[in-house]
Amino acid sequence: MILALHLQAPHHFAFVGRAEITHTIFEKIMSLTGILSSPSQRRSFLLLSALLLVCGIAGILSIALYAPNTPVWNAVNSFFISVVAGGVFALASGLYLLYFFDDPNDIAASSILLPQDIGQTLEDIAKNAPDYKIFVRTGRHFRAEILPILAKQARQNRRRVRIEVVLLDLRDEAICGKYAIYRKISSFDGKSWSARYVQKEVLATILTVIAASRENSGLLDIRLFLSRRLSTFRIEGSSDEILVTREDPKDTASRYLRSHRDFPAFVNEFDWVRDEAHEVALEGDDELPARLNVMLDENVIIKSLMEEAVQAMKSESPYAR
Repeated sequence: MILALHLQAPHHFAFVGRAEITHTIFEKIMSLTGILSSPSQRRSFLLLSALLLVCGIAGILSIALYAPNTPVWNAVNSFFISVVAGGVFALASGLYLLYFFDDPNDIAASSILLPQDIGQTLEDIAKNAPDYKIFVRTGRHFRAEILPILAKQARQNRRRVRIEVVLLDLRDEAICGKYAIYRKISSFDGKSWSARYVQKEVLATILTVIAASRENSGLLDIRLFLSRRLSTFRIEGSSDEILVTREDPKDTASRYLRSHRDFPAFVNEFDWVRDEAHEVALEGDDELPARLNVMLDENVIIKSLMEEAVQAMKSESPYAR
């Protein structure tokens, strides 16, 4: 048996070696899609390839016309012919792969953001967004970082920005409690979470949105919704780019540009959530919209959170990105 293993071992290692080499070559070939995606690199590659093929064809014709008919020159000519034929096949195959195939690794890489890149990407979207939509639970990062950017850009560019904000319905204490339990177990700041904390943070975001709408009247067209749909994902972005993030700053994000084939699906998902949610009208007196006043009076617990929520409006984003 030991002898049999020794006899089989060289074949086994040879197979493993060939498999590794094949895998390496495949990765190198597939990376051509990334290289040839650059117009300048594509021009350089095609120009050099065409030049080499022309030189090869010229060499074949020169040997056939002027070189003596000897075995040595025939062998040289055959070598040139094989090189040119292989080059034509490789060039045609490479262009075919480039234009008719998608590299899954390239697609995945373009759609994934590392945790440390999420904050900057959200800011970049906000700085260039003609509109903005967000489906989130409490909106702490949105009110502290993103909403001020949207307001600043609207003022600087004198351009009206349409914003749709969907938050967790703070009137549903059971949903707020369920979300708090999830965050307490899985989040980096789990000790802070309780149903009352969720309600306070949602209310703080609502008050911030109301204040931003009044301070930038005519520039920020904000619609506010309260949803009872609970999710571990956020959908956030503009009509040009959507980010799908999770609850913790150590999680990666999925990025979808308008050209991405999954972009319409997430826009549609946001629209469904928004259409099922309860809209809060932001028009009202100098203190609070009439409808929000009614909602608060219906819930004594939420009414008691007003002072804490006003203080929370001044807090920074909790995410260390």
